Amino acid sequence: MEKVNYIAHLNAVFEKLNEDDRVKQGHITLYLAFFQKWNREYFKKTLTINRTAIMKRAKFKSKTTYHNYLKDLNDWGYLVYFPSFHPARGSRVRLPIFGTSSGTTSGTLPRQNLASSVPEPGQNLVPSFKHKTKENLNKLERPKNGRAVLIFFRENNWQETEGRKFYAYYESKNWKLRGGLNIKNWKAQAKKFVEKGIEGKQELTTPISGYLKKLQSRVERNFEDPL
Repeated sequence: MEKVNYIAHLNAVFEKLNEDDRVKQGHITLYLAFFQKWNREYFKKTLTINRTAIMKRAKFKSKTTYHNYLKDLNDWGYLVYFPSFHPARGSRVRLPIFGTSSGTTSGTLPRQNLASSVPEPGQNLVPSFKHKTKENLNKLERPKNGRAVLIFFRENNWQETEGRKFYAYYESKNWKLRGGLNIKNWKAQAKKFVEKGIEGKQELTTPISGYLKKLQSRVERNFEDPL
C-alpha cells in the first residue's frame, strides 16, 4: 500500500490540471475514476483495471474516446498505463503520488510539490500572495471566450440565447460598465444580466402592466360626438 495524503494529493492534482491548458473535462473525469478505484483498493502500487467499469464511472460511451484520453493522461504524466494484449489479463495503471515535498513516486515519476494555495504546516502565506500577478487577481474580469460564457449559463440553467446576448453585448463594450469602469467579475455581471432580463419579462407579462399600457395608449374620445 502506498502512503498517500488524500487531501494533499487531490489538491495538487487539481492545481496541476487547472494550469494545464491541454486538459479537457474528459481527462478530469477519467482521472477521478481511476483515483476512486485506487482509493478503494487502499492505494495499491499498481491497479488492474476493468475498462467497462472505468468507462461507466467516467461517463464515457465510446471506447475510442476512452483510449484517447487515457493515452493523454499517460503521455502527460498523470498516470502510467500498462496495456495488456492478453485476453485473460487486464491492463494495469499506476498513479504517481502528488502533493509531497520531495522524492519520487512508485520509482518512476517525480512527485509534484504541494500547490501554494494549500500550504504545508508552517508555510508563510504572505510571500505567495505577493507573487500573485495582476492577471491572477482579476482572472474573472472577462471570460476566456464565448464558449466559457455558454458553459457558465448552462451550469446555471440559463437560456443559451441569453448567454450569447450577454457575451456579444459586453464584448462590444470591451467588458466595461457605464462610465468606463472595468467589470471586476464577469460571472457576477452575468447573474445581474439574467436577473434584469427576467424582471423585464415579468413586467411585460403581468396583468397590471398590460392594463396600464392599454390605458396609456388609449386615445381620448369625445363622448359628445355621435357614434
